[in-house]
Amino acid sequence: MRQSPINIHESLTIRKSKIFRSKMLYFAASVVGWLTLAAAQTRTVWDGVYTDAQAERGRASYRQSCVGCHRDDLRGDNTAPSLVGESFTFLWGDMEIGELSARIQKLMPPERPGSLPAQTYIDIIAFILQKNAFPSGDLELNTDTAARAILITPKRP
Repeated sequence: MRQSPINIHESLTIRKSKIFRSKMLYFAASVVGWLTLAAAQTRTVWDGVYTDAQAERGRASYRQSCVGCHRDDLRGDNTAPSLVGESFTFLWGDMEIGELSARIQKLMPPERPGSLPAQTYIDIIAFILQKNAFPSGDLELNTDTAARAILITPKRP
């Protein structure tokens, strides 16, 4: 028995619809899986990404190179932004430490940008994180880990 052209058309439409739905479900499952994996791999400043010893080295370097503009309390002055509190999280919240590192290496200190060793900039960032009450950990932040996605988040996840 032969199907009428209408039934063949309906059959093809139903088949295409099922294929489309299965492709969409596969795509949606892939996106959800990727987002779950990305969320699981994202580290934040709340994960203890620097050590106390490193922050102490950063404090010494900060006093030599940064205190003139950002002041001893890190609150800045009319020409330099605050590096603590809401000002810091407003400027850097939801950004990665790698972005902060790249920016300060490119621009700081203003009279001789990029003049400090890369690890010194990272140590200064450790000091800034400590002054913002982000917890320390067992491993030092280094130029490799700073380049990876470590998110600056104002609130503990």
